[in-house]
Amino acid sequence: MKVLREKINEKLKKLEQILGKKIDKKHRKLFVVAITHSSFSGEFPEYRSNERLEFLGDSVISLAITHYLFEHYPKLPEGELSKKRAYIVSEKGLSEKAIQLDLGDALLFGKGEEKNGGKYKKALLADALESVVAAVFLAYGFKKAECFVWTIFKEELEKVRNIETTDYKTKLQEIVQREFHDVPAYRIVSESGSPANKRFVAEVKVKGKTIGSGEGGSKKDAEENAAKEALESEFIRKTEADSEKNRQK
Repeated sequence: MKVLREKINEKLKKLEQILGKKIDKKHRKLFVVAITHSSFSGEFPEYRSNERLEFLGDSVISLAITHYLFEHYPKLPEGELSKKRAYIVSEKGLSEKAIQLDLGDALLFGKGEEKNGGKYKKALLADALESVVAAVFLAYGFKKAECFVWTIFKEELEKVRNIETTDYKTKLQEIVQREFHDVPAYRIVSESGSPANKRFVAEVKVKGKTIGSGEGGSKKDAEENAAKEALESEFIRKTEADSEKNRQK
């Protein structure tokens, strides 16, 4: 048990470096939950996993980013605000931020997950970041959680001002409607994981032909990734090239 306590203390110290503050004794148990993967709970049932916190943290991050965009882009319509938010609040955006923060080093894994490189798995890291934000919210309130989110996403919040956000599903639909007078058809082909940690795989078809597939933590993300792959497919590239040749004639 002494070795286990030392391991947990070591992980909490790494989390404190990410938070930029010392975790007080009052909230220590909460932050231990935030860094506890279900594989660790499986080996040590007395430690609750962070799955419930993921659910809460997802909403806290989304609200914090939404609030920032709403205040800083007063003239942008709802659709553009949603695209900018999606650029940051996505599995890709969250996992990349978790990697930058070295959050994987602060997480508690079971032996199997640790051996399988759990701290490098993007979906797992995105979920863990949500859990940590949820813990900050529960411990210190929304203002502190919002400030933490704005701080760690400072670079992305500045970058999103000057980039054209990409909605792959919209872009694919525009091409398919223009070239085939049809719309892409999406289908969820599989789902796995626990209720709190679902993984979905989607495929997209055009004229009955599957041209892309994608995975994500939600059906929306899976479909978006399927559309992204479709846009990079030989089918769409050839369609676009043929269309460009016809326009030049």
